[in-house]
Amino acid sequence: MFCTERKIQVTRNQSTTANRLTANDVYELTSEVLQEHFELDMSRRDYEASDIWDVLVAAAVQHTTVETACGLLEDAPSPNTVRQAVKAILMDDERLAGLEAIVNQMLVARLPKGLLKRARPCAVDFTDIPYHGQHEADDDHVRRSRAKSGTTHFHSYATVCVVKANRRYTLAITLHRRSDKALDALQRVLDTARASGLRIRRLMLDREFDNNAVVAYLSAQPFPTIMPLMFRGRKGGARRVLTGRKSHSTTYTRQSKTYGTHILPVTIVCRYKKGRFGDHGLQRFAYVTIGHLAMAPHQIAQEYRRRFGIETSYRLMNTLRARTTSTSVTWRLFLVVLALLLLNLWVFVKWQHLFFLKPGPRQILHHLLPLARWRMWLWEIIKQRHGFSLEIIVPTTA
Repeated sequence: MFCTERKIQVTRNQSTTANRLTANDVYELTSEVLQEHFELDMSRRDYEASDIWDVLVAAAVQHTTVETACGLLEDAPSPNTVRQAVKAILMDDERLAGLEAIVNQMLVARLPKGLLKRARPCAVDFTDIPYHGQHEADDDHVRRSRAKSGTTHFHSYATVCVVKANRRYTLAITLHRRSDKALDALQRVLDTARASGLRIRRLMLDREFDNNAVVAYLSAQPFPTIMPLMFRGRKGGARRVLTGRKSHSTTYTRQSKTYGTHILPVTIVCRYKKGRFGDHGLQRFAYVTIGHLAMAPHQIAQEYRRRFGIETSYRLMNTLRARTTSTSVTWRLFLVVLALLLLNLWVFVKWQHLFFLKPGPRQILHHLLPLARWRMWLWEIIKQRHGFSLEIIVPTTA
């Protein structure tokens, strides 16, 4: 049973029920979900499938490589054993679409109760994982972008995330290929999320999605969308809508040789800095608002702030992403999804078990299970299972 119950005594001889959550419960849940979706062939090996998953989870929670995780654990399989066992299930780079289908099913294997019962505010964005090393000139899996972490080449992923407070949950992911337009990745990731049962209440997008093709696609959708208006150039163009000293709604006609001409509904939000960050004066923000939004301009700006929940998910994901120097796009995708899965299970456990029984909205006890404790619990159980090396052997000869 995932969560056991015990009776505890409180003042005045009253008795109440309390839930006990243990590190072993968390470990068993994680192992169970992984083995549900990936069946490792261990018939000719000296280790069990759980040993392989232990190494991969250890590398994730310790933010290190498979090689280092194997070296830290005394009775763990070798790095080559782990890679060979996983290689069979990850397929090759030519069957990436098949792998995406499996990992997307894994992401939604455990959902917080009621998450899909009603429409939710969602965000879609890209995250770039730096790619160091040589690659084929025609490699469609590697994109070029602005320099970061010492490179201009990346594996880019689009994800859709529910940004409801207390239930920030990643529901779908897809690789953003070099040949993809923003619309291609957006359609794939939304189709995958909706296939799992997601209904979108409102969609928040980053400015990278602002082009006429995306606007035309979203105009035909049953949900409204908010995204910043993209300004190209230092003057003129879309900057002409940044007028007035009061928030208001307007339109902007944008012409495109590729995607045609569209009239964009734009909301201008005016805010005074009031000494924030030592600055004063008026700030203007422009949002493309597609679909029916019964909101005042300042409410639209406040609603769009929810989008930054997906940025937080990316930051946390990077603290749980195992490191690798492999050039395999499927292996890199798997490590990203493993990190997102651990985050999803963290949210699931808190929502299902760490709350007060009281009328009204569920009050989650976040302080009881911060992400640091979640990571240390998994690491501690894996250390107990495989032993932790507390010595190194130094050779006396070369």
